[in-house]
Amino acid sequence: MAGLYSKLGRVSAVCASLSGLSLIGAYCVCLPIWMRLIAGILGGILLVLSLVYGWILIQRPYPNQSLLEVSILLFIYVFMGLKGKSEHAEIMKTCKNPMRHQRNLWQEILNLNKRTAYADDHGLRGMQTLGDLRKRHPLTSYERYRPYVDRMTEGEENILVDGLPDSYIRTTGTTGKPKYIPQKQKSKMLMRMGAMMAYISDHHYSVNPLAKSLYLYVAPKVLKTKCGTVVETAATMSEDQDWVFAMYPSPASAYKLGTMHEAFYLQLLFALKDRNLGRVIVGFIHFLESAMKLLEKEWENLTRDIEQGALNDDLNIPQAIREGAVKELKTYGPDPDRAAELRAEFQKGFVGIIRRIWPNVQCVMGIDSNGSWPRLSKTYSKGLTLLTPFYGCSESCLAINPGPDFIKTKGYIPLVKWAVMEFIKEQEMSSSNPQTFFLHELELGEKYEIVITQPFGLYRYRMGDVIEVIDFHQDMPIINFLYRTGQMLNVRYEKLDQRIVSDSVLAATAKWADRTLVEFSVAESTMIDENCSIYEPKEMMPYYIFFLEMKDSSSEPLSEEQKSMIDKELQDRNSDVKRLRGEGAISHPRVHLVRPGAFAELQHYIITNTGATANQYKPPRKLRTPAILEVMVKNIVQ
Repeated sequence: MAGLYSKLGRVSAVCASLSGLSLIGAYCVCLPIWMRLIAGILGGILLVLSLVYGWILIQRPYPNQSLLEVSILLFIYVFMGLKGKSEHAEIMKTCKNPMRHQRNLWQEILNLNKRTAYADDHGLRGMQTLGDLRKRHPLTSYERYRPYVDRMTEGEENILVDGLPDSYIRTTGTTGKPKYIPQKQKSKMLMRMGAMMAYISDHHYSVNPLAKSLYLYVAPKVLKTKCGTVVETAATMSEDQDWVFAMYPSPASAYKLGTMHEAFYLQLLFALKDRNLGRVIVGFIHFLESAMKLLEKEWENLTRDIEQGALNDDLNIPQAIREGAVKELKTYGPDPDRAAELRAEFQKGFVGIIRRIWPNVQCVMGIDSNGSWPRLSKTYSKGLTLLTPFYGCSESCLAINPGPDFIKTKGYIPLVKWAVMEFIKEQEMSSSNPQTFFLHELELGEKYEIVITQPFGLYRYRMGDVIEVIDFHQDMPIINFLYRTGQMLNVRYEKLDQRIVSDSVLAATAKWADRTLVEFSVAESTMIDENCSIYEPKEMMPYYIFFLEMKDSSSEPLSEEQKSMIDKELQDRNSDVKRLRGEGAISHPRVHLVRPGAFAELQHYIITNTGATANQYKPPRKLRTPAILEVMVKNIVQ
């Protein structure tokens, strides 16, 4: 521990001494004026460095890092703070006249892509206004762009974007072929997002600026097209930016592992050594739950590694990464005191464990895509709050929550300089030619599907995300994400969205004594064929099929009364379901318990058999292919 702190003290003292000598030289009249000027400038620089390193020492940063690493961390903190403040201010300015910025963005998109084959094929240059775009360009899905993307992946230039994309963002592809979204300047975009996240989190919580962050990440497989362009995920970390890892206690090698167990083990190992950790950051909140389950299972091995300054031999880690991690552990040696402190906390149980082992952590930053947070906030994350500064997807970053100091609600401000946005009213989403509305035409309380036009080749693209307008800030609507249309249940014409489904399942299972819901998915009976083991040949009406994984202290099977609670909650929340159930047009839901680990098996299947990666993976609320449905059917225990 004394290593870094003593170095900081010595550097500060040396800089102060040299500064004094230089400043004395600046006042020495016997020296030429140019030498005095240089001495004065040098003395000032050295004085600043002395104060900076003295300030760093006072902050007591994570001791298991080098002087260079802590210097880089300070630079990142200063740069991200200034960048984030500037970006944040620009976003807030757009609230005064969002449509002006939307019109300017459309002109920028036209100028960027006016020489492309797509512009020629669809007459984009004749669509000079947003009104022209809305009137003359049809609403689209990805299939419209697939032939153009195929041409680009073969090496053709000026197809959807000027030249060639820098990379393609690969979506999960759980419903069919993966989608490749063209992208340019991804690193710049991620830097802007990261800077704004840092600025926003600092407005919510006061954290030591030099505190490290636990970032949970599994390295996705990076592919290349025939012409050599990278195919990656939106969350893929660039391998040429290792300086970013100064923000995390783990070495860069810990973020190059492609298996969840090994990646999380290594990232947790180094994070556990740092009692003064300041933040927990994840892409999706269910990552945190997986990591905490691993911690609960592996805490004895982790504490032993910390105590001995070693790395578990049973981990399946490539030799080069293992050697780098072991070298890092040996550099700073065993830490039996921290191991004993952790061991004592783990032996007390795991409720509130994050705050107990890292007392300075006040929040978790991430996206709760599947409703994991209510469960986490009662267990591992008890005492913490969830902060989700951004709303976006692979196609574009769409909105930002600037914080309570700037808007009074918990909703999001659309990023009008990032994507041109149109909106389809919820009741018209199934229409063959629905009317769209621009931002200034939105109404308070209305629900809309988002349509975007962005700089990288997507025009009037139906994303499938449904939002609600919950407020206005100046002229800007404040929106909240509700659900994705692709996740909607619709065995008749009830269009039951996943928000209602989730609320119903959570409300019903909360009433089941001695049982805690871990995860759930639902399917439509219309997917089942006569060869499926749960096929019911005598049932004439369609129905929903629920698969529930429970953390039980009860070994009793679910009663019919318990199962019927989900049916009742659905009917109470949706009048169409209630009417159709009353008319006998929909049969009662089938509720099945699956064995513990069923959803982990589902994750493995989807990642292995689709374009999904661990970082992108979200447990599907709706099972949409027979093969995925069969994974759950095989795991039924009741």
